[in-house]
Amino acid sequence: MSHSSIKSKLQAIVGNKYITDDKVELYCYSHDFPSRALSTIDNSYKFMADYIVKPQNSDQIKSVIAFANEEKLKLIPRGAGTSLVGQYIPVEGGIVLDFNCMNNVLEINTEDNYAIVEPGVLYRDLGNQLRDVGRGYWIPCNPGSADVCTIGGMIANDASGESAIKYGTTRDYVLNMDVILGSGQEIKLGRLVKKTVSGLDLLSLFIGSEGTLGVITKSTLQFLALPEAFITVLSHFDSIESAIKTAKEIKDNFTPMSLEIIDQLVINGMNSYLSRLTPKLELKITPAALMIRLDGDKEIVMNQANKIAKLISEKGGSSNTGILKGIEHEYIWKARDGAGPSLMRVLRPFRYARTFLPAVLDFTVPFSKISVLMQKLDEIMKKNNIACSRLGHLGDGNVHLLGSLELKSKEDMIKLGKIQDELIKMTTSFGGSLTAEHGCGIWKAPYLSREHGKDVIEFMRKIKSIFDPNNILNPEKLYFPKGIAQFSNYDMSKHGE
Repeated sequence: MSHSSIKSKLQAIVGNKYITDDKVELYCYSHDFPSRALSTIDNSYKFMADYIVKPQNSDQIKSVIAFANEEKLKLIPRGAGTSLVGQYIPVEGGIVLDFNCMNNVLEINTEDNYAIVEPGVLYRDLGNQLRDVGRGYWIPCNPGSADVCTIGGMIANDASGESAIKYGTTRDYVLNMDVILGSGQEIKLGRLVKKTVSGLDLLSLFIGSEGTLGVITKSTLQFLALPEAFITVLSHFDSIESAIKTAKEIKDNFTPMSLEIIDQLVINGMNSYLSRLTPKLELKITPAALMIRLDGDKEIVMNQANKIAKLISEKGGSSNTGILKGIEHEYIWKARDGAGPSLMRVLRPFRYARTFLPAVLDFTVPFSKISVLMQKLDEIMKKNNIACSRLGHLGDGNVHLLGSLELKSKEDMIKLGKIQDELIKMTTSFGGSLTAEHGCGIWKAPYLSREHGKDVIEFMRKIKSIFDPNNILNPEKLYFPKGIAQFSNYDMSKHGE
């Protein structure tokens, strides 16, 4: 079928104003944050969809999927476009399904504490509505993209963030969801209760599947009562090692909402952010710091904060410890969450370069391996002359690496591939995972077999073929070893095995 005939068919399904093949709009959907620079190196790094379609209801989605199966067109579900690993990049063209128009909160039930939402609802908007209902509620998985991400995207990626140590990930709040499979069949997964052992847990199978099995059209999420108070203990250390050692003591004796480590570069980035927000609040520059966030009853969390401060003092290694509450608590976490752009300015080793690739990696390892991982990360990046910062959610062993690499040619992409290969090899040798939060997409797909083994990856592909027999949903992601390697001279698929 010709391009114009396909467009006409899609217009008949969703309406003229809800489909576009405009080149400018297609470009806006062609990349994510890390990959945006790649297209300036070589045309083979350009990933252009053929159409952008914005369905308004599940019937339209079902019709689009049926049509895509007939014509063997690829479909790429897309939320807010916050992916860092190319999960929604249209590597084989096709149709991007943008759920921006399906953004309704359908029900909030405070008797059973659940909300029913469409996939395009923003996590922030749902949170605002829940805060204003009754005594105030929240869904505390709190990913780093909390202000802009959609519920559908969160479920597809099993999103999480700083509060995972206490509150878990998105999957802990999904009760059920309506899904249209790649085959076109509609199914409902889950119930209105969390506790069930009736049959295989297919609901969990779909959470974190990155849009490769089916399209979420509606979901029911459980919410919790908002805590009365939030308090942060901020403690500076003379070394990353002493900070990690102290974090182990805190982890074993308390249940903080967040237990974060930041290095000196992150502190600089936070100060840059704070200088624009409130110049009066400036962090001490030290090699490392811990941010311990507590939540709950006001008196209880204040008592816990004092006990943690005392523990830190007794263990030694800290050069400064303070307890922050109220507006200072809010500002310090805004600075932590907003330090990224400030950091990228700090980390750019080239003042006037037009093109650079931000390296944002998220490993997770057993707690006993965090210290050596942080040390090795620093050594590897210094060896390659790349400035980087290290931070992480210590409570669950999740370490983030932020750096940047100037891109002049494909050789720089090959260099990045070799660095990533070395880092992932080290992480998996520790019994860790190559991604704790960001997902696989195309960037980490080549290495998935290193973590799970070839046989397990083959089972994953067989499962996909059951739900999506024509492989139309989000191709070349997650289970497929080529990943970004097909666009690079560095064959990562060989190194990923």
